[in-house]
Amino acid sequence: MHGIIAWFTRNGVASNLLMVAILMAGLNTLFKRIPTEVFPEFELDMISVSVPYRGSTPAEVEESIVVKIEESIQDIQGIKKITSTAAEGAGSVNIEVDKGYDSRELLDDIKNRVDSINSFPVETEKPVFNLAKPRGEVITVVLAADMNEHDLRMLGEQIRDEIINLPSITQVALQAVRPYEISIEVSEETLQRHGLTLEGIAQAIRFSSIDLPAGAIKTQGGEFLLRTKGQAYVGADFEEIVLITRGDGTRLTLGDVADINDGFEETPLFARWNGKPSVMIAVSRVGDQNAIDLANTVKAGDRLVPLSCIHELAVMIHINILFLELGVRPAERLFIILL
Repeated sequence: MHGIIAWFTRNGVASNLLMVAILMAGLNTLFKRIPTEVFPEFELDMISVSVPYRGSTPAEVEESIVVKIEESIQDIQGIKKITSTAAEGAGSVNIEVDKGYDSRELLDDIKNRVDSINSFPVETEKPVFNLAKPRGEVITVVLAADMNEHDLRMLGEQIRDEIINLPSITQVALQAVRPYEISIEVSEETLQRHGLTLEGIAQAIRFSSIDLPAGAIKTQGGEFLLRTKGQAYVGADFEEIVLITRGDGTRLTLGDVADINDGFEETPLFARWNGKPSVMIAVSRVGDQNAIDLANTVKAGDRLVPLSCIHELAVMIHINILFLELGVRPAERLFIILL
């Protein structure tokens, strides 16, 4: 060590060149901006398989879904641990990947095994496969207002779209909200009065709420594709579905016999900010994006709540932006907009 110092002492040119090289490396790092992360990236090595089974009990889910998935994948090499959950209306299986195995290849093997199961109940939906990846969340916008759940979610979706249109913002997710759901309820008395069955109503909905291609027409001016558009998306669309067409031309529609609720899943979810109903919009970084730059872009937005999104809602809206700085406690900025 002393020899190296002594050598540099005798060779001033080498010392100066080394100093210049260190300065240039520092300047290069400064201008290229090494990506700043809130938390280091890492692989979770966790695969999840979920199968919705509406209206079922946990015991039915375990017997009809969870056990079958476990038996079909238990001999696949690369699985370290299997953890299953049977809940009301859905079942999920989490697979921990062993060290030395590729998660994506194991995901393909698991998907092939689960897709080959043909003994799931008819009422089950298509299995959903997911390779867990940690999101590098950078900043969260909390929207709180004295509004009903539907209007508050609509406002949150509008603000999410405003944020994703900001420069360099690529990944934005709406959180603390329940998924949309349309429920259709028909009483037994109504079924007997009109000679209907639940299976018949379900079949009518299945055949009516669908978009179908109808071929093409070739003309001298070009080719025209034909398609029937019958897919129902909102409650009013389902009310117009025809169940029975009588000989005198009158029709019995779904809205005549059923109570249609265009709302949200019945899963209990309560999100509050300072005592007010709220939704959250999370902004994440992808690739080599800089966390500080993304947060500053969101915080410097001219107006996160455009008047075109609010219409004539006379409410107090609180927008709180939470920013997690590296090595610093979460700092808060509060914007209060009265419309």
